[in-house]
Amino acid sequence: MPDLSVGLNCPACGGAINVQEGESVLNCQYCGSTLFIQGDQGVQTIAFKNKVAKDSAIAASETWWKKGLKARDLKRTGKIIEVYPIYIPFWSTTARVAGWVCGYEERRHSDSNGHSHVERIPKEVMVLSDYRYSEIACDPGDLGIKTLKNFSGDRSFADFEMIPTFDTTTSKDDAAKDAKQKAEEWGRQQAKVPNVTFERLYVIPHNMSIIYYPIWVVRYSYRERMYMNTVDGVTGNVLSGRAPGDPLFQSLAITFGSAASGIFSGAGLLLAAFAGADQNNAYFAIGGFVIGGIILYGTYRFFRRGSEIVEGEFSDNEGMAKLGIADLKQIAHTLQGQMGGRYP
Repeated sequence: MPDLSVGLNCPACGGAINVQEGESVLNCQYCGSTLFIQGDQGVQTIAFKNKVAKDSAIAASETWWKKGLKARDLKRTGKIIEVYPIYIPFWSTTARVAGWVCGYEERRHSDSNGHSHVERIPKEVMVLSDYRYSEIACDPGDLGIKTLKNFSGDRSFADFEMIPTFDTTTSKDDAAKDAKQKAEEWGRQQAKVPNVTFERLYVIPHNMSIIYYPIWVVRYSYRERMYMNTVDGVTGNVLSGRAPGDPLFQSLAITFGSAASGIFSGAGLLLAAFAGADQNNAYFAIGGFVIGGIILYGTYRFFRRGSEIVEGEFSDNEGMAKLGIADLKQIAHTLQGQMGGRYP
């Protein structure tokens, strides 16, 4: 995890000093002067330099247009309407998470007669790691950005009256409370204990910082409809955006999705018809119906939402269907546990 630091000059001797994130008091290594660092409302304020030019932001957007299931003629038909940079404030801190998480893991076994039993395996995991917290400190509107992904780049204190910024609308106390809660959740996830019976986690946060990060906003039109995307002002990567989908992909999805759903559901129906007292066939029949229903639901979502492709941290992010192969594997794993390990 990279350290966030700012280069400054000592006001007493002019020597170069380096301020790490969260530091408020330090001594100059050249003259020994004690220096106190303070930003807005007692929070260290840092700005990243915008390293991406306007033409590069446009080029990154046009490259993004060609990726994924977006309209195939978007690159040819899309027209840039406006491109402008903006600085967005983020709360940022690092926290040390330490403690213990205890519990157990369940493993299901089946004998030759199809009877299953559950074995509980105790687990005791020590957690000791650092968590990086970042959360947007304003209302970004429809930009689709909530957290800061990059912490590397040229950093400096800046005159925020000279650069376009969003105003900070959330408080330091709320950010600190949210950081502690998310750090605890992260530590719990790092422990990977499926069934927790006892936990004791401590969160030791550093001082909170405000980071002003440069973002390029690109607005464009496609077939008389308006869309937008954002580009990272440091890395040049597309962070979020909305783009038109392609009707051909929607048609293919509904065709093949309906066919696959029918195959799995039909197989489940046949197995159910001949299941009789065979418990294994009953499990496969239920699994076929469940997978068929999942595929049909995913197909419906893609067909309904596929007209607009949404990428980023939008609160209503339902653009294309998120139910994919990974989701199917997770559901199959759950079914396997519930059916005594008999379901593939």
